Amino acid sequence: MKGLLIKDLLLMIKSKKVILFMLFIGIIGGINDISFATGYILMVLAILSLSTISYDEANHGLKTLFTLPISKSDYVKEKYLFSLIITGIGFVFVTILGCFSKSGFMETFIIVSTALLLLALSLPFQLKEGNEKGRIVLFVVVFGCTFLFAFLNQFIPKFFQSIESVLNTLDPIMFSVGLLITSFILYFLSMMISIRVYNKRILD
Repeated sequence: MKGLLIKDLLLMIKSKKVILFMLFIGIIGGINDISFATGYILMVLAILSLSTISYDEANHGLKTLFTLPISKSDYVKEKYLFSLIITGIGFVFVTILGCFSKSGFMETFIIVSTALLLLALSLPFQLKEGNEKGRIVLFVVVFGCTFLFAFLNQFIPKFFQSIESVLNTLDPIMFSVGLLITSFILYFLSMMISIRVYNKRILD
């Protein structure tokens, strides 16, 4: 697994110009609103960590990869671990940025939780259907959720008002930490599902 992590890290370094450009946009866009920079940077890094799957699948690379002494389970675990590491690096980076602003640490926790939930949702599809089909499914899910929230906000405004009133009664720290722990649990469950699914996948 160590070799797979090094491989993916080198792939990310190979795309350093794209990553630095994305980070630059996030920092510039967050000059007046650090919350934007926090969310943007974490989400971009989380999504970019998925790009290593497309590199592996290019030119039937998976068949070559699995001639090495690694199992499909090891491959899935490495993808989840690598995405977690990249998200963790992003968390450290945006936390440092937050030290120079009024951005709340709890707000960063919530955004990290959202990034983990996004990964937990997208990785099983990416691994099962392949990178291209996985992206389509992810787009449909994200668009569907966005449309649902917009619909509820437009036609059932009391729905969000009731949620907001409930959240206001909760302790912000406990809520943020609880959300993060829940995200980790769902992330782990997602990995277990992906392992079962990927073991049944016939590689092209």
